[in-house]
Amino acid sequence: MAKKESIGERAIQFLDAQKLDHSPEHYAFAYQYLSGADRVFSDAVDREIEGGVRLRQEAVRALMPQGRWPFAGGVFDRLTTQLLELLTKVALATDGLNQDLTRTAAELVSAEPQQVRKLVIFMIERTAKAETSLSAALQQAQVLRDTLNGVNEEVGRDPLTGLPGYESMVQRLEASIAAVGSCSIAIIDVDQLDAVPLHGPEMSDRVLKAAAMTLKDSCSPYQVGRWGDASFMMLIDDPDLATGIAKLELACANMGARQLKLRENNEPLGQVTLSAGVATTRGRSTKDVAEAAIRLSRQARRQGGSQVLAEAQLIAVT
Repeated sequence: MAKKESIGERAIQFLDAQKLDHSPEHYAFAYQYLSGADRVFSDAVDREIEGGVRLRQEAVRALMPQGRWPFAGGVFDRLTTQLLELLTKVALATDGLNQDLTRTAAELVSAEPQQVRKLVIFMIERTAKAETSLSAALQQAQVLRDTLNGVNEEVGRDPLTGLPGYESMVQRLEASIAAVGSCSIAIIDVDQLDAVPLHGPEMSDRVLKAAAMTLKDSCSPYQVGRWGDASFMMLIDDPDLATGIAKLELACANMGARQLKLRENNEPLGQVTLSAGVATTRGRSTKDVAEAAIRLSRQARRQGGSQVLAEAQLIAVT
């Protein structure tokens, strides 16, 4: 089954078919037309291009005056227009510069001595103008990059707990390995999670949220995120493993002290505890070090739970 094209892809194809530049204004025009949100507008465009007639710039301006913007709040559509605007600025700055310098260079070949100075001054001024335009485009690119980083951060978050999701944690782990060569991770599980579903899926979600909050508060400044449907991961990206383990022990103690209750009758749910397994990369792949930490976490649960087990020396705290 072929992948359905997005409205953004179809908008670009529409502009290409109409021989229109990929400017933010043209993209907004195509988006508005293809979305069908304004039937009167779409019908007017259909009449304009009926019979294969290409849209003229005058028709685009007349049908959709400047200031009319079809994006009510779509983050990715706004990012698309920002990117198109940036590319347009760069293209205008560089293409115009190339044309002007090429023409001036040709004139220099046959220029009279008194004309040479004028042409050189023109080239200097034209280059300075392009430099200013490119500087503005660079500033816009930096703003766009910051926006993209923010969006990437939000997209990678787990919707239930607000913590970074699995893919984000994998990326952070791989980046840490690349930066420092070796680091440690902890895989953390809720010891009683298998029994919690007996009280309904809402209770399971509440327990995972409580565990997420406890780990985030207790283990700061270490990064905690989701690792699968029922587990969490903490990245210990400094050589001080003992401090990281102490943070995990604190999280185990704090979680065990929480008094969770059933909403339907306000009765205590019973003690909910955490167990963690800690493994160090030592040249192993992300998958292998995660599996080692998972084995230790499961061992901690089998030994009664509410404890942390680490590789090399088994450190257990009840």
